[in-house]
Amino acid sequence: MRTILLLLALCQLVLSCTLCAFRTPPRPRPLDQYKLPKLGGSHLDLEKIPKFCNASKVLPVGEKCKRQFEKIFCSTDRFTETFGNCQSIANKSLSETEQCSQCAYQKARNGWVMKWFDSLGKPAAGITEGNYYWLGDYESCTSLRSDGVFDGQYCRIEMDVPDAGVESGCPQTDPLSIILGVCFPSDCSMAELASVSKIYLPYDLKVECESENRWSLVTVMLLIALFLWLVPQVVATCQDSHDDSILGCFSIPENAKRTFSTRRETPHLHLVHGLEFLSFFLIVTGMVYNFMLPYIENVAFSFEGVSSFGMHIVNNYSFHIDGLLALSAFYTTYLLFGNVPTLRSVFDYILMRFFRFWPAYVICVLFMYVIFPGVSSGPMWIHTDVVSRCESGWWKNVLFVNNWFNVTDTCVDFGYVISMEAQYFALLVFVIFLACKQAFFTQIFAYIILFASIAFTFIRAYQSELPPAPMLTLEPEPISKIFQLYDQLMLSPFSRISDYCLGFIFGIGCATSSDFLRTKGLSYRPHIALAIACVITGIYPFVGALSYSANAFYNPVIHSFYAAFHRPFWAFSLLSLIYLCHHGAFKWLNALLEWRVFAPLSKLTWIALVVAEPIILYFFSSLNKPAYATHWSTMYTSISATILAYFIAMVVDIFVTRPIRYLIYREQKHRYAQAHTQDKVEGA
Repeated sequence: MRTILLLLALCQLVLSCTLCAFRTPPRPRPLDQYKLPKLGGSHLDLEKIPKFCNASKVLPVGEKCKRQFEKIFCSTDRFTETFGNCQSIANKSLSETEQCSQCAYQKARNGWVMKWFDSLGKPAAGITEGNYYWLGDYESCTSLRSDGVFDGQYCRIEMDVPDAGVESGCPQTDPLSIILGVCFPSDCSMAELASVSKIYLPYDLKVECESENRWSLVTVMLLIALFLWLVPQVVATCQDSHDDSILGCFSIPENAKRTFSTRRETPHLHLVHGLEFLSFFLIVTGMVYNFMLPYIENVAFSFEGVSSFGMHIVNNYSFHIDGLLALSAFYTTYLLFGNVPTLRSVFDYILMRFFRFWPAYVICVLFMYVIFPGVSSGPMWIHTDVVSRCESGWWKNVLFVNNWFNVTDTCVDFGYVISMEAQYFALLVFVIFLACKQAFFTQIFAYIILFASIAFTFIRAYQSELPPAPMLTLEPEPISKIFQLYDQLMLSPFSRISDYCLGFIFGIGCATSSDFLRTKGLSYRPHIALAIACVITGIYPFVGALSYSANAFYNPVIHSFYAAFHRPFWAFSLLSLIYLCHHGAFKWLNALLEWRVFAPLSKLTWIALVVAEPIILYFFSSLNKPAYATHWSTMYTSISATILAYFIAMVVDIFVTRPIRYLIYREQKHRYAQAHTQDKVEGA
């Protein structure tokens, strides 16, 4: 039982939400440190119950908007009047019974306004825990519109409540962003609503409203195109088609067999598939942990224990992406070394990989751009940052160049990692071609680039006094420094290329290793030294920045050293483990990671990482109330997101990637059939 609990705990130790640092809510602070909202100031004294109807006539808005506000405020006055003497508001010429009846009718006709007031956001419990969402009742607002009593639209007011300065010299002076839900008139623009809000809320604020027209013409055209693409697949599935025919490339059962096939490229190093799957699951767990921060009511859950080692393991996450890059470079080198004798073969392999990945990636980017904003609705579903980033940056993702721009110029958070992987892969295939002719000199070149990348990272981090890694700290880091860290180091192809260099070096080592060494295991002394180095370099990334995050202690040399070395150290640790398992060490671990089910999953790892982002966003933002986070709820969501991400990635592979791939490379179908037949013969 203890082992199971330990494994479940370790699943939360890695994060990889690459841009979540820019969406992290402020850490919770005592209420007396803020100038908390005082509704209305001198404009509204609730104890005197002013005439709302008169106030609505002077609002700085257009006529249509003003009429809808008058309906709210005047109905409020009429409704409150019914709580007094009925004779004061009824027709004096009527009898007492008729006056009471008229009063009751007026109360019933204007009673909807109580539902409107009830739908408004109100201060909620748990503010000191980070409950900054006062969303009100979204369903009440929509029901008023569906009932035809009030034409409203759900909007959110984001108020920046300033720090009162209770603790002089406190480094955290960022305002508290409170999200207030309001059922505003639908005829009002956001500029008009902001003007009205500023009358009663004396804070810096912005208004965001739910878009009624969420499905654009581009969205409809894309859906029609996808439907037309499915037509030949349905036809090919319903009738027997010749394997060499064009229609045979669209057969859903045949493509599904290839997607779920456990056939493996080589007889060795299958543990790479298991490590890629584990890395994927840990990355998705980290995405869940980070994506949920703007959607939970107990933000303190994520800030508690920053000074503890356990929380630091959760907090410091980004180097695991570099481990995945190193695994990709290693396995590519191992497979292609000696198999790219000409430049023509180099371009062929690059194009083949391009058509295996690019169509599915384009579908994911376009989905985030034109479809995802309209798949749901609700108070948490106002994705203004995602929509705006996709409108300006979708083409940069599609062309694999978004990492050459600002960190926010991406349509999906993981997009800049995908772009670097694509650029590195194209360069790596050329280097492998050269290694087939001059293996020694290409390895020397890789070592030079490796150490130059580390030195470049150290110098840049030291000169700009950058944080050692993106993470939460005891004392908040200025957002400008976080932007510098991403733009100068995280998005820099030269800064992150050290992992690919290590993957290339270890890939050559495994591809050229002798059968004699593969039987030695840990009985060979150099292997023992490598195992010790593997453990040390694997521990350092977890503990090297603890003093920075826990004690707000910044030493330029120490933390610049960490910024430069912790990523290649983690890559070296993973690759050393693979090398040792390949040479006879840790046979039990090798047998566990070589499980055949990992083979089809590892092929979809990169596209599944892209798919995971909208899945996790949907989990949290489709809720009508902020969630309450716990370790177990994070675990459940991570497992669900992992399963669903792989499922959708397989669906995209069956219906999009493989038909296009087989239309261009018809021989790929025959290669699969021959290998499948060979596996049956060997099994018999």
